[in-house]
Amino acid sequence: MVTIGIELNHVVRNINKQLLKYYQKAFDQDLEIEDIDDKTDVIKDVLKFDSESQKWNFMYVDYPYEIFGCANTMEKNLGSKIVNWVASLEDYEGDDVRAIFYSLDEGELSIQSTLFFLSKVGSRVREVIFPKSIEEVYDKCDVIISARKDFFQGEKREGKKCVLIKRELNKGCEDNAFLSYDNLSSLFEDEEFLDKITKQNN
Repeated sequence: MVTIGIELNHVVRNINKQLLKYYQKAFDQDLEIEDIDDKTDVIKDVLKFDSESQKWNFMYVDYPYEIFGCANTMEKNLGSKIVNWVASLEDYEGDDVRAIFYSLDEGELSIQSTLFFLSKVGSRVREVIFPKSIEEVYDKCDVIISARKDFFQGEKREGKKCVLIKRELNKGCEDNAFLSYDNLSSLFEDEEFLDKITKQNN
């Protein structure tokens, strides 16, 4: 069984737009969010907090539903595309393949908000995990689909294949990726994707 882990933030869920919208509301009404490139890492590059606790309260106490639950998908009709792609995995004639969702950096209230987001987009992925570390993702998944730089830096893990979804926030990581795509839809459109990730000697 080959387990494909698909990260939610920046791959499925457009969390950046929600972060900008509610940061503007809570901290800086004059912030021109329309002029900000939301493909960057807005948490590190744009949003300014006086302390880690202020950032935590903003994301996980005051606005978890708005940020994690009410976000849109990264692309139009992505929910239905995921449903169709997951269903197609059952027809794959190679190794058994399954897909799961994972979301790092979640707090207690954001978890239930994320589950609402998944129900809103019509997810039929049977397993969703909320790991506390990247190591947990590696332990659970053979193939990791992510826009997070951490998976594409440092030594590669034996037997693990990291697939990059390209964003400004991971610029320069493409050379360290097993495969890379502009977005999740382009991955789904690659008819050879499953063959590429299930080959034993890569």
